[in-house]
Amino acid sequence: MREVEIECPSDCAYLKQGRRYETEHSLLAAATPRREFSQQFRHRFALVITTLAQVIIEERVQNPGLLDSEVREALEALRATMMTLSAGIDYETLPENRTGAIALYRRLKLLVEKMMQSEEPTHDALRASEVPDVLDFIIVSVDLHSGGRPKSRRYLDWLSSMVPAPSKDESGNLIVP
Repeated sequence: MREVEIECPSDCAYLKQGRRYETEHSLLAAATPRREFSQQFRHRFALVITTLAQVIIEERVQNPGLLDSEVREALEALRATMMTLSAGIDYETLPENRTGAIALYRRLKLLVEKMMQSEEPTHDALRASEVPDVLDFIIVSVDLHSGGRPKSRRYLDWLSSMVPAPSKDESGNLIVP
């Protein structure tokens, strides 16, 4: 409830207590329909999923105001774009006019395009037809770990605990002995 009334920081004790309560009482799990993904799917796309998750975390570091709903919106827009591309139509579906969602969408789309054009002989290039399923996996993860509230950052906090945050070079251009 705190995420609706005030913009509570992720380390707020009351917010953590509320999330723990929701988890214990399965309020979120019961409301979220789940799609099943096979072990083979998770194994095949683990690197892609991890790489996309790292980009989401990097965007959160650059934009601390990023919300779970904006992440989901960016993923949904990218999924729609990739669905039309896999059908042979190059049409871009952008998120609504939410700055965080648009910035994340752009970064994710650029990364997916690079993965689709992989020229490394040891890696198969990601196909446009595979991307919507990968994005579905991440969307299910957002739904499962998000509070579903307008200002929720529960998924982003969970993802930050699962994926190492990008390291910032504290020294800048200084040479330290």
